Amino acid sequence: MTIYIPQYYDWWFDSAIEFLGHLLETVADVRVEWDDGIRFEELNDKKIKALVEEIERLIPYKLKYQKTNNDGQREIKNRAYLPTMHKGKYVNFLGKSNKEKYDILKFLLTFSKKTGTDVCDICSRNYEDDSGISQVSQIIYPISPGSLSSQCGIRKIQANYNCCPQCAVLGCLEWLDDIPFLSNHRNLTHYYLFPRIEQLEQLHRVKHLIRSNLNLKSYSNVFSLTDEYPLDEYSLLLLLFENMIRNIRQVRRLEDILSKDWIVLKIKGTEATYQTSYTYLNEITIPNIESLEHIFSKIKEPYSGFVDKTFSAEIKDGVSKEIKKALTEENKYFMSQGLLLDDFHTFSKAFQIRQNCGIAIPKDSKEIFDRLIDLWRCEQ
Repeated sequence: MTIYIPQYYDWWFDSAIEFLGHLLETVADVRVEWDDGIRFEELNDKKIKALVEEIERLIPYKLKYQKTNNDGQREIKNRAYLPTMHKGKYVNFLGKSNKEKYDILKFLLTFSKKTGTDVCDICSRNYEDDSGISQVSQIIYPISPGSLSSQCGIRKIQANYNCCPQCAVLGCLEWLDDIPFLSNHRNLTHYYLFPRIEQLEQLHRVKHLIRSNLNLKSYSNVFSLTDEYPLDEYSLLLLLFENMIRNIRQVRRLEDILSKDWIVLKIKGTEATYQTSYTYLNEITIPNIESLEHIFSKIKEPYSGFVDKTFSAEIKDGVSKEIKKALTEENKYFMSQGLLLDDFHTFSKAFQIRQNCGIAIPKDSKEIFDRLIDLWRCEQ
């Protein structure tokens, strides 16, 4: 019997469907048909158990990280800024036992005609929740409010958004996906990038390329040639492009492998508990992919070879290290944003003198900078 999970036409749930299809193909060895959703034959017990084992492996791998404490010792920390935990425990589907996960997946991935009288607030299907995972929170959909109090001003009103088990499982699984991210722990801000592609099969191809160019470490999975990770969303995207292009051969056009439209999920943590304070959604639309294509055809590492190596240098004495560090990060933000958006005015902001500091370019990056300006502003 064929199981069909239709496309949601939503950035979060479509990415989650793609991730489920990826797990079915790579872990359960199931043939998946990609069109306006995913189609596959119902799973037997062995393949469902393999999926549960992989999910259990991914939870600590993706949702924890190593950190060096004040004594110089390595310790395992939770990514507490993600809305996947409450009071130190994983919630919803991720917090269920192995047996409960197996039962839920067996219901979803085998043919079942069981329906209920409740209506899902996300997909509008009828459902019956026997597993206690129907209450919508940010672990299911990251930009959903945890309660209605933020909307009506009445603090006693509790959340009343509910969803079917399929939506709950998909939303929870997406946190285990291979999503380009960075964690700027200095300001407790974290960014996740999602390609915005309407066709699910094309999304699957692009995410396959992304997965092959990620290297998961404590604070990011996108790194430059100097093993440094970026600290803002535009630098993250520019470096991701750079890494993908460097490792892909025989590409005629960037449009064949890269998306012009991206969703940026920004998660802000709090200082005291380091829990999720709020989530914010932004879009990056690249207006002139041909401009990037022209630059990358001649300069393979515009971020690693130039942007990432720049720094702020004082032109008068008395500038603190904190100010110079902040200005260095801001300059990289301006330059990456300007290159991606084909906006020279934004790019040039990095070269303005601010707080008695100017931008400094190392000698080995000066040639790349000169070539970049020539390609971008003179040859086009």
